[in-house]
Amino acid sequence: MKIQLSIRKNQLDKLIQSLEHLCIHLRLDEDCPWIDHFERQLENAKSLSNSKFTQKELSDLSSSIRSVYGGMGSFNDYYNPNYTKHRNEVMKLLGSSTDLSERVYEYALELMVIGVTSS
Repeated sequence: MKIQLSIRKNQLDKLIQSLEHLCIHLRLDEDCPWIDHFERQLENAKSLSNSKFTQKELSDLSSSIRSVYGGMGSFNDYYNPNYTKHRNEVMKLLGSSTDLSERVYEYALELMVIGVTSS
């Protein structure tokens, strides 16, 4: 059980870092409709990281993050209009915008799947 908790903590830490990077990217767009959602999820993840979280809490966080992906008008359709202006800076620091979005989704999904870790 202690090993499982350690794995979950590592997964949560990777998600937090990815959410932080995604939020940096989203803040480049002052009119971004998604920043509030992802900043709220980042705060929730940090709060869980500093507590004795349960699998249900991790699953709820995962579901909440992933709820904005997929479908018409979803986060998948979002394009940051300021990304091209800051592309080189963002790419050097964080990676591509697609990579940021995919990492957040993948790390959130990992919190749902018992016993699976990424490299």
